Amino acid sequence: MIGIMNNSAGHSIQYRCDGIASFSTLGLASLSASYVAQGSPITIPEACIQALPAPDPFLASVNICHVQLSVNTTESSTTLLDMFLPEIWNHRFLGTGTGGLSGCVDLPTVNYGASMGFATIGTNAGHDGLSGAPILHHPEMLADLIWRSIHTEAVVGKELAHQFYGHPVSHSYYVGCSNGGRQGFRAAEQFPDDFDGILAGHPGLKLLSLASWLGLATQPGLAGQPGAMSPTDWALVHEQTLKQCDTLDGKADRTIAYPEDCRFRPDALLCSKHNQQSCLSAAQVDGLRKLYSPAYLSSGELLYPRYDPGAEHNGLVFNVTFSGQFPPLALEAFRYLVYDNETWDPTTFSISDVDYAVAANRADAQTWTGDLRSFKKRGGKILTYHGTSDSLVPSGISPLQYKMTADATGHLSMDDWYALYLVPGMDHCWNLGSTATGPWRFGQLGEIPEPRAAKNTSNYNAVLALVDWVEKGLQPELIGLTDEGEQRKLCRYPLKGQWIEGQWTCPPPSTVSFR
Repeated sequence: MIGIMNNSAGHSIQYRCDGIASFSTLGLASLSASYVAQGSPITIPEACIQALPAPDPFLASVNICHVQLSVNTTESSTTLLDMFLPEIWNHRFLGTGTGGLSGCVDLPTVNYGASMGFATIGTNAGHDGLSGAPILHHPEMLADLIWRSIHTEAVVGKELAHQFYGHPVSHSYYVGCSNGGRQGFRAAEQFPDDFDGILAGHPGLKLLSLASWLGLATQPGLAGQPGAMSPTDWALVHEQTLKQCDTLDGKADRTIAYPEDCRFRPDALLCSKHNQQSCLSAAQVDGLRKLYSPAYLSSGELLYPRYDPGAEHNGLVFNVTFSGQFPPLALEAFRYLVYDNETWDPTTFSISDVDYAVAANRADAQTWTGDLRSFKKRGGKILTYHGTSDSLVPSGISPLQYKMTADATGHLSMDDWYALYLVPGMDHCWNLGSTATGPWRFGQLGEIPEPRAAKNTSNYNAVLALVDWVEKGLQPELIGLTDEGEQRKLCRYPLKGQWIEGQWTCPPPSTVSFR
């Protein structure tokens, strides 16, 4: 458990919250504050309700001073910040990230951080709402989305906590998933002093490549194409992936634990003269071959890893990835990030668009260098995780990031500061709507439905595990919970879980190779 300490400013949190507007923090355009008692409702902007898995009503986890700030990041850009300053503070700071291209403060995770005593802050990444449309023709807004808003929340948030509590922050941490995971890696690369520890989930690394891959991988299945797939067709595919690969980890549990070990053969679903039902056409099977194979640029360079076999059943699939329409993330990325043209027509999409997007790399949105030497040198720790049933960001990107970082910083020392967990059966950031049975609950984000964790200790809570690693040198040993409350040890990459003699273990590989 992390130590929780009462603040010693000499006045009640309500009194000091009323006076916070007089605090001086550089760059503030506006500041307002209100005391919110534990159990009182907090309003989530209507435009962001769909993006955040928050309960209704959304209630304050502890007594807080809720501070809302507007910070001018340039003459033409502003980022909004929400900060929860808990009555009982642990002297630590926690920053949070955003998701997709949206401008929604992750209030559930801000609330979660405050519940553990962190002075916790979130950002709208420079614009409001679910869409990335506001960044059109606003390159400074794009910079806020890609990197600057996270740096801003770190600088302003730590100073505000210092002034509010009368003590400097002892340690600084970061939590983010999806684009928030990518933002965490970008912070470690560009501003290594901002955070002592970073918890980065399902990182949308190679962001423009990811958007391009989504466009290419789903192209054969668009509505009206010969390879178009119905939900019934996808159910056939899912059952076939399980038939071929479910038991590779030693247990039949309707979960493909490690997709990289699955050599899925979609040809098994091809209709024949002996099988005209419960089968797929040649065009559909050809589309599946492309989906479950890595994608490449015209130059032959890898664009993105393949889709995770087993993820085709998950909750995001039909709304985001396989809706029959050009994927929303890809559409917004090409209109607002790549071409800065809201009339760009996705029906013209081709590999030439992909080549251009990756080469142009506006605002260095890719976030793909692996050069985290400065972060490592100053003692920073990265704890990153990726569910292996991710319906949006293929999990294969995270081992590639690990290997690239090891090449840049040294293979032998990786365990000292970098931990990757591939979580079997986990969908994108959560498992909402998924039928997989993986151990996806390990205290990684706010407002995960109960049971959150068996205990509020570092083994069951990734945030606290990161704190213990940074401050005590204790290596993380995470345990995840399934929806049914079953406990399962998570294996640290490159180890893989195996069902041996009636229990899950993480046996060492006979030979570990990073190449």
